[in-house]
Amino acid sequence: MIQERMVRFFTLLGIVAFCGCVTEPLPAGQTISIGTSTRGYLRDAVPLDDQGEGYRRLRPREETRYGTQTLIRAIERAAREVAEAFPGGYPLQVGDLSNPSGGAHSRHRSHRSGRDADLLFYARDAGGLAAANGGWMKFDHLGLGVSGNRAYRFDEARNWHLVRTLVLDEKARVKWLFCSNQIKARLLRYAASHEPSARAVARATWILHQPSQADPHDDHFHLRVDCDAAERALGCQEEAPHWPWLSDTARKEDSRAAVAATDERLVRWLFAEEHVDQRSHVAGRRLHPATKPSLVAGR
Repeated sequence: MIQERMVRFFTLLGIVAFCGCVTEPLPAGQTISIGTSTRGYLRDAVPLDDQGEGYRRLRPREETRYGTQTLIRAIERAAREVAEAFPGGYPLQVGDLSNPSGGAHSRHRSHRSGRDADLLFYARDAGGLAAANGGWMKFDHLGLGVSGNRAYRFDEARNWHLVRTLVLDEKARVKWLFCSNQIKARLLRYAASHEPSARAVARATWILHQPSQADPHDDHFHLRVDCDAAERALGCQEEAPHWPWLSDTARKEDSRAAVAATDERLVRWLFAEEHVDQRSHVAGRRLHPATKPSLVAGR
């Protein structure tokens, strides 16, 4: 009981401190994201429906469905775009956003100010057909995931389409799509062969990022959106880096983003062949005997 009261007290104290940083009165009825993703709160947040065109929430009974207009609409547009481009597949599964008023989250160090959302990866079965992600399935450097005794494959096509839709959405203001380096390499390798937009690839090279102080995110994307100028004036706090294409004062060319592609390790990962003994790798995973090794390592 004492511990709960202390938590409430310090939460209230943090809110008061953030309010002191706001330079203008908060408009009534307008969703406001105050502070940062790790130290912040929400006012008049927007809820994400349990399901919509191309998506469904993974935990429909929980209240962690709230965010800013920017975040909610970005998820809805991206899920709809993937569903239209790949009809007949399974919907995007959306995990945690923020609590109704933001603040501390029991499962996350971030997700406190309505600008974060977890998006589970699209998956295929061992035969290459679209499959339901059983929930937080980890994928390795071969794009292989295992649930129970069944093998699944990382769906490069649909996952890349989700990424390219988000990074090219000017209204979404995507700051990060956290994922493991191995997932990032698979996506960029796919994009190098299939993506017609150099802008999409350049932005994704920056925005796809393995967190340095958290789990590698090999089982989901962690989407984070940025503040716009109006939100910053009301207390929304951005953190570096600041992507040139999100500049409020002037649009800059994406050529600067090409610097990220000079990362020697990333380039080597993108274009090197994966020399592995597929049969021993599959056997070591104790997969279902019907699983074909040639189908598991699909690149």
